[in-house]
Amino acid sequence: MGGADHYEVLNVERTASAAEIKTAYRKLVRQVHPDQGGNAALFRLVQEAWTTLSDPVKRASYDRLLAGQSTTREPDPRPRPDPRREPDPQPEPEPTWTWSTDQPWSNEPSSEQASSEQPEQSRTTGERTQPVNTGPIHATPTFGRWRVPALVALTVFAALIIWILATTDYNGFWDVVFGVGTAAMIVVAMPPHWSRRVPLGGLFKVLGVLTAAFLLVALFLTFNPFAASGVSTVGRVLVGVVVAGLIVVRILTGRWSTAHALDQAIDRTAAYEFNLWGRPGEPLIDDALAAPISAYDVLLQRRTANLLDPVIGALPAAKLVHGAQLGAVAVDHMLLNGNRVALIVSLTGPPGAYSLDAYGSLVFNGQPIDSPAPALEAAVTAWSGRLRTAQVRGFLIVHPTVDGQGGIMTQGGSEAAVTCLSARSADRELLNWLQPEGNVLDRRLLYDVLRRAPYGLGPGW
Repeated sequence: MGGADHYEVLNVERTASAAEIKTAYRKLVRQVHPDQGGNAALFRLVQEAWTTLSDPVKRASYDRLLAGQSTTREPDPRPRPDPRREPDPQPEPEPTWTWSTDQPWSNEPSSEQASSEQPEQSRTTGERTQPVNTGPIHATPTFGRWRVPALVALTVFAALIIWILATTDYNGFWDVVFGVGTAAMIVVAMPPHWSRRVPLGGLFKVLGVLTAAFLLVALFLTFNPFAASGVSTVGRVLVGVVVAGLIVVRILTGRWSTAHALDQAIDRTAAYEFNLWGRPGEPLIDDALAAPISAYDVLLQRRTANLLDPVIGALPAAKLVHGAQLGAVAVDHMLLNGNRVALIVSLTGPPGAYSLDAYGSLVFNGQPIDSPAPALEAAVTAWSGRLRTAQVRGFLIVHPTVDGQGGIMTQGGSEAAVTCLSARSADRELLNWLQPEGNVLDRRLLYDVLRRAPYGLGPGW
């Protein structure tokens, strides 16, 4: 068999479960995707490996092929362990001292030890982030949720209008105009992504709306006891049904069109599988509004991005956007999960105690220092006004000056607009705040962040 081993490409064992293979694929495809600056050839290898190993039938056939090749290779000269022999006892591991934000020093086992002792635990363990929910992702608005009700209602309404037109006598010019206006109400009732394709659709919409308004006024006048009217009760009911039906159908088709627009902007595969947009250290939209980023800040944002990777790995529905912009207001990183949005910036500093005072300024060992905290709080205010249905919160992550160095304490557990976190516990704190939303993706929020807010456009949904 030519080419690379699919298991080696995904960096998994041949005994890996389907969930482990999927996790490895999703993590690797974010790194090698050409749109993210990855290698196109390696991306094709990853896609080929995923296509084979994600299908149980193809994987079984591929495993048989690998087994056939292994029988033709040289035997391994290394001695194999006797399965009947008991393994040699291993010494008890020494407890590892780790720095904690809750207690200055702790003799709890390290994260690697805790994760090996509790492989099924569905929450963060020490410094490592474990998956909290492996269920299906629920995207809202749901794909196709309004399609069938909208089509049924539109068909019934169109049949009613056609029946009215077919049974009406046209005795003059205004009768013909009124008939054209009645037919135009069908265009008004259509979903916008249909009516935009109708020739002279804008003109028909105006004529249909005017006709509906005329019928509504006429209906009010016929029910006025002080007005003389020769309209029968059946005619009144029919006019009421037409006007009410137009409103109901237009609401249903509008919901369908909204979901359709989201499908076009963020395709279904991206909504479920792709959870990373932008690159750390670069603006999401390369335009004149984006401020230049220094080389130091680029490296700092990449350090923070490495901390956030386990969070989106643990929350399948979470989306990470680097360099998100709201007009001229930019933020280094944004995490979206359900109805919660985390805005994240970072800085480096020496060991010590960091906290935020009542005015939102960063305090180091009791002394105020310059930091991006005020700008982050302003960004939280701006995004909260923009994403009105979401709960927006800022997180200021403090990295040690030397990567891996300890001794940084931060004040956690605050529900203020901005929270200060140490790099060592940032993934755990972010996961604890985001995970109550579960596996829910609000595609309207994601669309607004990716497509409308960067250009300063008004909320679309």
